[in-house]
Amino acid sequence: MITLAVDPSSEAYAQGQAIGSLLVALLAAALVWRFTRSWRHEAPAPAPRAAAAPMSLAEAAVADAAGADGATDGSWARARRRRTIVLGVVVLIVALGLAKALSYEGQPPAARSGAGSTVAAEAAANPGQTAPARVVEGPARVGAYRILTGDDPFEGKKRPSGKQWFYDGDGDGARDLMLGVNTVAWDPSLLAEKRNDTLDQELRNFFAGAKAEDVTAFDAGPWGGKLSCGTLVASGARLCAWTDAETFGSVLVGGGGDLAGAAKTALAFRTASEKRG
Repeated sequence: MITLAVDPSSEAYAQGQAIGSLLVALLAAALVWRFTRSWRHEAPAPAPRAAAAPMSLAEAAVADAAGADGATDGSWARARRRRTIVLGVVVLIVALGLAKALSYEGQPPAARSGAGSTVAAEAAANPGQTAPARVVEGPARVGAYRILTGDDPFEGKKRPSGKQWFYDGDGDGARDLMLGVNTVAWDPSLLAEKRNDTLDQELRNFFAGAKAEDVTAFDAGPWGGKLSCGTLVASGARLCAWTDAETFGSVLVGGGGDLAGAAKTALAFRTASEKRG
């Protein structure tokens, strides 16, 4: 598969966004604190001295002290209020940045996604219950589709990963559908991919490599994970793919039909091919 440089759905991307938001908030708070410095430290004006009647030495000392601490015009109290206001703004900016950072949540890699069968989920919820093993095998028949045997169309060509089965849908013996499934039990390289890529990234890479358009997400069925379908630009055939923590499968449907119909067919093949051992 083609590996995309940035996966917006991944945990790493979310962590990067969170750190970036927090750094922006801290920078904004530092700038506010820096550029209000002169305003916060503005010295209170000395109280005006009245050129009135002569005062005794004791009276003059009391008047000087009152003027020095701003008691006569409240300037020191205003300075304290300014510092309190700026400090409140700084704390608010940091709090908003922290809240924004904590709001980012990304997908874990596929291998740690926990995406699998509902039976496995029930087993995880009940420690005394063991999840049955999954057995993958191409079904002999799914609806109107019957499996074809005989010549290998990939003979002499590069074979895709995993296993492939071909089906005839109208009884003429031609290949109308291809089912392909790969599992981490068969392919160590798939496990390596699932340890790095999210479910969304796996599907994006697959459809980008296949040059599919109008890719749409659909219900993935009882085995969980994610399923999407798109249209191949070159041939107009419908291509569906699903992925979970352990498998990656696809169904290529020739002929007409819409994506919803292709998704229904793909889900039927997935359900029929993945059994509980």
